Amino acid sequence: MSTLEVKSIAAPTGYTLGMPAGHIIQVVTGTTSSATVVSTTGSWVSTDLSASITPSSSSNKIYIQVCGSQYADADDQSAAATIFRGSTNLGTDGYGLAPFYVNGLSGAIDLQSPTSMSYLDSPSSTSSTTYTVKCKTDKNTYRWNGIRATTSTITLMEVQG
Repeated sequence: MSTLEVKSIAAPTGYTLGMPAGHIIQVVTGTTSSATVVSTTGSWVSTDLSASITPSSSSNKIYIQVCGSQYADADDQSAAATIFRGSTNLGTDGYGLAPFYVNGLSGAIDLQSPTSMSYLDSPSSTSSTTYTVKCKTDKNTYRWNGIRATTSTITLMEVQG
């Protein structure tokens, strides 16, 4: 039996090395500790949580994973968080990817909940692409990242097509 040892592998001039479909070939992470306060607007508001990635092929996909928290201070409040690619909402317009409801409670309300979102996107591009978490509420105060000291993360993974 023999052993092959190499320090690196390079493609011949004029060629690129390719990974099998489904392999992660690039990872980018963004973080924020800033809270985004949203008032009664009904419109999507950008948070400070975003990251950009430049896909190496237009046939590759981008897997997005977000971890953070949502906070509300009112009963019968509806809010939501979602991921935008540029100006495109990757979730449904009304509910986004992470709906957040506070219903059936009475008295003083302070509800903060961990939130996770994920999405497999097909940007069909080799240009730098920015993904941003946005949120909205129907009334009172809503916060992305809550009122406690929390850190949100967005992780972008390029998946070989």
